Amino acid sequence: MTPDMTVIVDSALRGDWTLLLETASHTEEKNWAEKARCAGQVTDIFLPPSDGPREDAEEVRRKEGEALDFALGFCAACPVSVAARCLLEALRQDEEYGIRAGLLACERAELRDAWKRRVDTEAVSAALRGVTTLLSRQEREEVVARFANDQGLDADRVAQGLGVSRKYLWQLVREYRQRVRQGVTSASASERGASRSDAA
Repeated sequence: MTPDMTVIVDSALRGDWTLLLETASHTEEKNWAEKARCAGQVTDIFLPPSDGPREDAEEVRRKEGEALDFALGFCAACPVSVAARCLLEALRQDEEYGIRAGLLACERAELRDAWKRRVDTEAVSAALRGVTTLLSRQEREEVVARFANDQGLDADRVAQGLGVSRKYLWQLVREYRQRVRQGVTSASASERGASRSDAA
């Protein structure tokens, strides 16, 4: 992994995804993978048999030896924007296995977990405006929570943004309100409720 990618990964692990998202945005939308150093290579070299999301990175490196170094050499030679896009796509697709952006699967495990918990406020806002957007589970829950707590939002637009029917949106709202009554909500929804009670 290049020093630039190390900074990007460290930033993401601290919960700041901005650097990863901005760096990855400097690639072509559809053909970014053609610029990767691994383009045209046999993909098996990027799937070390001893690597997996729950393995120890040092043990994988010891077992795989030079074969791993060869694969990681491609990643190290990749332009930073392409490596960032590679990592971003691996996180978006929740890829458990294989080397991505110079990271073993076991090295990406913590990032994968953090990505699943992150809430992209721009994506949530877009969905609330009716723009159909790819959302994580956390982001979908945030859209429902905001809709349930804001009478001014248009149900048809929010349903469109979530890609569901209006009827199903109201079912999600009922389920959300039931969880709130039972005290079982997502962290962001819980924090939002706490900040409202502090303001009152």
